[in-house]
Amino acid sequence: MSTPRDTAWRTESSVAFVCALVGFGVAAAMIPQTRDFALDDAWIHLSYAKSLRLGDGLSYNPGDYETGFSSPLWVFALSVWPIAGNPVVPVKLLGALLHAATAWMGALVTLELSRRCAEPQQPVPLASLTLLGGVLVAFQPTLVQAATSGMEVPMAAFVLLATTRELLRGRAAWACALGVLSVWARPELLGAILTLGAVMVATHWRARRTDPRVRASVAAVGGALVGLGAWVLYCLVVSGWPWPNAQYVKGAGGGLGGIEYLREEVLMWQPWLVSLSGFVLVALGLRRSLRAKDGGALGIVAAFITTSIAIALTRPLHPGVLFFEARYFAPLAPLPLVVLPLGLCAIRPDSRRWIRWLAVAALLPVAGLSGLQIWQLRDLLVEHTEDTRVLHTAVAHWLRDNLPADAVVAVEGAGAHRFVLPRTARVVDLVGLNDVEAAHAHFDRTQKLCVFVRHAPTHLVVPADWTPQFSPPFAVRPIASFEDPHYSQVRPARPAAVVVLEIGGVAPQWAARCES
Repeated sequence: MSTPRDTAWRTESSVAFVCALVGFGVAAAMIPQTRDFALDDAWIHLSYAKSLRLGDGLSYNPGDYETGFSSPLWVFALSVWPIAGNPVVPVKLLGALLHAATAWMGALVTLELSRRCAEPQQPVPLASLTLLGGVLVAFQPTLVQAATSGMEVPMAAFVLLATTRELLRGRAAWACALGVLSVWARPELLGAILTLGAVMVATHWRARRTDPRVRASVAAVGGALVGLGAWVLYCLVVSGWPWPNAQYVKGAGGGLGGIEYLREEVLMWQPWLVSLSGFVLVALGLRRSLRAKDGGALGIVAAFITTSIAIALTRPLHPGVLFFEARYFAPLAPLPLVVLPLGLCAIRPDSRRWIRWLAVAALLPVAGLSGLQIWQLRDLLVEHTEDTRVLHTAVAHWLRDNLPADAVVAVEGAGAHRFVLPRTARVVDLVGLNDVEAAHAHFDRTQKLCVFVRHAPTHLVVPADWTPQFSPPFAVRPIASFEDPHYSQVRPARPAAVVVLEIGGVAPQWAARCES
């Protein structure tokens, strides 16, 4: 015989599953009309995953171990996913499934928070709040955009929410394991876990002996630190440096300029904030949680704020650069949304009817903005994928069909070329993301050019405006050109072109300079 508790559990679980279905449907709707990934970086992760599948380990070229990826968990996931042949649609479906899992987990985190805010004299509609939290996460515009981008964002968002849930439930072992995975999914998530854990420990410290959430908070933070330590150790062993190559190529953070980027390119795509009514509901939900003497909502909101600011201050960000840099913030987007439904709990059942209806009406601007922004970001996603197809993937297929199988190709976009070209060809990353020597010579032009001279490339694939800097050391001859009349990765959009150059030899003075 089922009990009311069993019936409630089944209802809430069914509601969370409905949120997952909604999340998958919204994400899958972004797949049509996109023939590639939003960034060539997606192909970089696929290249390492391909090496792993073929028994070459985490190498870029076969046997060439590099730290050219920022999400080892995403590489491992891709390595067991069907990526043979054309991986675009399978990887997009994986992203849609992970977005569905994120919506599901968002619903469950909302449920945990709502349960702790319930009072005997003021019950709350748990199923309705669970549904609202999951649907808000499912329709979060930047998460929907990133779901089928080929990047690790949906995985990182899911693991962060899963860590949050286990922390709120007081399950230390799961919180620790998920803390490790969070940092492996996206290293910036360390800041979110540290903040959430610190707030929870501070809130419940007096009851630490009886409150399992304190142990779970410590476990989550410890797991995140262990994950970071393991990642640093791996980088040291492989490259001799503690961070991936990208850290040294992209340079130091932008400082206060990053805050401007946060305002212009990140916060404007948060409907709960832009609508103002959503902001009020988040504030009311936070107040309700604090009245219940629970630090969960405060920790979640604090994690969103502090981690967003930390990323803005420490990452090199450039106004006008769109998804390429905005994606760093995207895994944090669901955090305020799981707190927002608590704002409806602040309206007492005995309040006047118009007050209750006003609270529900406050959701309408959030819903309207979400739909409008998803439509805008879908158009941008289509344009971004076309940029990647024209300037990277189409070029890679041309190289495969027209160059010798043993060519040494130096490229500016190092993802699609390495994935598409035969394993016998060698790809040299001109930026340095997949070449530790070039990464640490990035800000010394002469030294970096000498790195490429020693690689002895037979061909160059570079943006058209890069050609002059390679003509002094190399004798080059253009053999193909690819043009994108509307490069949309930056604002305002502009024409862009990539040229394929055949190298006839190295200038004698450069050969002597690099030899010395």
